[in-house]
Amino acid sequence: MQKNYAVLVAILFMAHTAFAQLKYLHLNVSANGGYSELLHKTDFRGKEPVYDLYNVIAKSHGGQEEFTWEDFLETYKINDRFGQPRMGFSALLTYRDWPIKLLGEAMTSPSSYTRASYAATMGLGKDFYFSDSSWYFSFLTGYKLVIKDFGFGANTFINSVGDDQTREDLSSFFAPVEPLGRPSGDLFALRVGIAKTLDWYYRWSVGVEAFYELDLTDKIVRSSRMTNYGAQVYVRCKIMGKNVEPNRYYPNPGGGRKH
Repeated sequence: MQKNYAVLVAILFMAHTAFAQLKYLHLNVSANGGYSELLHKTDFRGKEPVYDLYNVIAKSHGGQEEFTWEDFLETYKINDRFGQPRMGFSALLTYRDWPIKLLGEAMTSPSSYTRASYAATMGLGKDFYFSDSSWYFSFLTGYKLVIKDFGFGANTFINSVGDDQTREDLSSFFAPVEPLGRPSGDLFALRVGIAKTLDWYYRWSVGVEAFYELDLTDKIVRSSRMTNYGAQVYVRCKIMGKNVEPNRYYPNPGGGRKH
């Protein structure tokens, strides 16, 4: 019985300690919009739907000797990279002033702006205030897990085609399940941004951010890459946590700011 009481007391103590730490958590949510370039580097020759289409077209052009694979790629503007608009939401979690950040994202896919992509990034990062302390510089670098990218796959094929008619033909020519392998990935992420706070209490801010994400996924899992880079603007709101430095400024009824 005494052992059970000791366990119960220990659990209650740990729960109390955990709840006491919640006040040190900072949670910011953002609405984002921008543009990214996907460097998927797909070897289309090894992908049956595309290569089958090439064989069909080559026969009508006198065979593969007359119409080579390189001719096919150039004629129909089939690339191993392309750009897409990006939009969505993110949530940033930090603890005290520790240089550790956890970022969750629900964005449109870099492969297709009509499909969603869900990911989480954890790494080292920090916000540095400067000027009159209404501006801040931010960075985050670390590991990014793409939980699932619903645009990665057939849409990566189709959106790589610059010729409108060929892109339409490909979209009706095949719709394979996970043609590029699993639609998730392991990436190295780097994000750098600058923003301005909009209110006295550092709750609202607007900024711009550049990002680069290098795909580290083993090529045995899938040959195509999720490597991408781009930029986005965002509007951010702090919904949990105290100000970064709550004693920095206070509202001044007479106008302006005061220490």
